[in-house]
Amino acid sequence: MKSITAFFISIALFFLSIFTPELPAPKSDAELEQIASICQKHEVGDKLYVIDVSALKEEGAKHMAIALQGIVAKTEPCIFIRNNSYSNNYLDMAAESGIEVVFNDESGNPWTLPALLNKFKSHIGDSGYVLYRASEKAEGLNAATNLSALYGWLPVPENLEQLAIDAGLTLKEDFSDDTYNLLFQWNFFEKHKEEFNYGAVMSLRYSAEGLRDLAIQQGFYTFYIDDDEDTNLLRGRVMDYAGDNVPVLGWVKYEVAFVRQASEKGNIAIPSDHSHNLSYLSSFECEIPQQKHIAKEYTDETKHYCALVMSDGDNMQWIQNGYSEFYQKQALENRFPVTWSFPPLLQEFSSATVNQVYSDASENDYFIAGVSGAGYIHPTEYPFKALAGFTDLTAISMKRSNLEYVQILDGTPENEYEEKVLTDRLEYYARYNSIKGGVVSLDPDRYAGGEGRIWFVNDKPFITYRLSLWHPDGEGATMTNEWLDSQAAIVNSYPADINSINGYSVINIHPWTVSIENLAYFVSQLDDDIVLVNLDELMAMIEKNVPHQNAKPEN
Repeated sequence: MKSITAFFISIALFFLSIFTPELPAPKSDAELEQIASICQKHEVGDKLYVIDVSALKEEGAKHMAIALQGIVAKTEPCIFIRNNSYSNNYLDMAAESGIEVVFNDESGNPWTLPALLNKFKSHIGDSGYVLYRASEKAEGLNAATNLSALYGWLPVPENLEQLAIDAGLTLKEDFSDDTYNLLFQWNFFEKHKEEFNYGAVMSLRYSAEGLRDLAIQQGFYTFYIDDDEDTNLLRGRVMDYAGDNVPVLGWVKYEVAFVRQASEKGNIAIPSDHSHNLSYLSSFECEIPQQKHIAKEYTDETKHYCALVMSDGDNMQWIQNGYSEFYQKQALENRFPVTWSFPPLLQEFSSATVNQVYSDASENDYFIAGVSGAGYIHPTEYPFKALAGFTDLTAISMKRSNLEYVQILDGTPENEYEEKVLTDRLEYYARYNSIKGGVVSLDPDRYAGGEGRIWFVNDKPFITYRLSLWHPDGEGATMTNEWLDSQAAIVNSYPADINSINGYSVINIHPWTVSIENLAYFVSQLDDDIVLVNLDELMAMIEKNVPHQNAKPEN
């Protein structure tokens, strides 16, 4: 049976070698710089008007304020919604740049929605509004958002219509009595699809409280479906129409189905449905500083070298809204090395966030590109015709973000054929000198399906996780020190062998089940012969000491 399987695999490999497209040459630095920005930049106003989220408690009030923010940002980004304490960092940066931050209206009172609407109603297209009712999948809200993106009309929930009337606005479209279903969304898209800017599209349910200001400002199309109730035909239709390598910002209910479909269509998933104030932050440009981390050289042959890599760095909203685990780690007395995955395209949407995080990092913090480069895709499912453009975008966004290594997520290859399919895709990344290699997260087994194996692609190391610190309950609710002890014991069993892959390991840290307190305890249980390093240091040792051939640890 094994010989028959091997025969068919050899046949499949033969056809793979015939039908795999020739690897395209990398673009020059000058050509990469010509890749268009996703967001059109606007000159920010000399004043920034700040409304606190506590002033937007009525149903739909925050959506209405976000829409007004986006409409005004079409010409002059100057409204900011303070959502949490981390928002103050952005306000401080604005003030330090010379912008006047205005917290109160002309009467000296904190801004309210009626006051803000009265001040900026002249920006609303044709003094018009679109009426909708709330629904879980946001069919009416998204349709109103789309008309706002196209015509500048203000989306208004039916319970707040009087605010629009009092401001002197006139009704342009009424979706409040429509039947909300897939057909409603499909018909709207078919009617208006030629009018949108397809630099990105938005996947937003009603509970999503971010991004709509950016969609309105930039003219991006917004929609939402659920895989359990709706056919994914509409999502596929939108992705096909948008074209290759278009970011799908926002999120959905079912991650796996969404990312698979996006990958197969050649689109880029970016978790960001609660990313706030991007209509302002995308135009408020800040310098991207160099990373503070300076690599050290390690030569002790009696040690096992290990890099801890924090996953989920593709999650733009997590980082933009405070990056709590990162700052909790900064507060520890034991500043052990941690490598953080980070979204390269964040500099496109909020360079202020990148500036803040890089500035607040220590020398023990190192950043790499989150999965799988410019955004969340599965490379083996991505069309070859789009993969070159995706890795071009990855190369330039990593360069602009001062990132050298990339984290990639895909399925574990089960045979030689599937392994060749994966490494063929890795070649697209490795063709760029600026991308030095990467960490490959392989499902299932919580990213540790590769069991520490390494591939050298274009003579660059792409290493898989040897262990994943990801609690089995999926939430960390039943986390115990005993479980952490068991994981530390596994690492403590790893041998010292500086001259083979046996002596190196990369460990995935899952931030949603392993807290920084948990991680610090885990580190405290590691033996003295386990040396924690950052990923760049581990990769440099592998390149220097380990034979450049595909290999897997013996244990």
